[in-house]
Amino acid sequence: MKDFADSKHAGVFDVDCTAAGKDLCEEVGVSGYPTIKWGDPHDKKALQDYQGGRDAEELKAFAEKNLGPVCNPDSMDACSDEQKTQLEGFLKRKASDLLAEVTKLEKDFAAKQKKVDKKTSKLKDKKRDFEDDRDEQRGQTAKKGKEKEFEAKKEKMRARKEKLDAETDAAEKEAEALVKAMSDSGLSAMKMAAKANKDRTDL
Repeated sequence: MKDFADSKHAGVFDVDCTAAGKDLCEEVGVSGYPTIKWGDPHDKKALQDYQGGRDAEELKAFAEKNLGPVCNPDSMDACSDEQKTQLEGFLKRKASDLLAEVTKLEKDFAAKQKKVDKKTSKLKDKKRDFEDDRDEQRGQTAKKGKEKEFEAKKEKMRARKEKLDAETDAAEKEAEALVKAMSDSGLSAMKMAAKANKDRTDL
């Protein structure tokens, strides 16, 4: 936090989710502690979970690489050409129209996210069941006369593991595709444009 205290473009902050920061934590989707979120503060719901190492050097390296000027109406120079064109287009539209589209997109993405979360939850249960069964079999040896049954059981576990890995990989790709779809939709830019135009009279 001290390292970035004087930064004009990046900030590192500590929030107590059990006290004054409880509402903010609920807004950004914090469900366990400690949780580190990062991203554009203009769109709190789009903040991402930090998955890297947590020692001081790793955190600082990540912050220096990823925290900086964010494309928004007040920092157009931080936008790519594509982002700038998209944002300028949204800024020309009525705030009420933008907000209506934001509501529709958020509802659609929330429904898709719910399906992804449900699938992920089921996979966690399947993985836990598999690990329990694997641990139960670990160290066992084939009884005399039961070698074929023992090998068949081991093969069944291998096939089960391969299927579980494939399902996990597919679920991860689906989650990544949803994040990309949200980014490509321009939802964040719409929100920023709507906020920038909130005092403008819609004719």
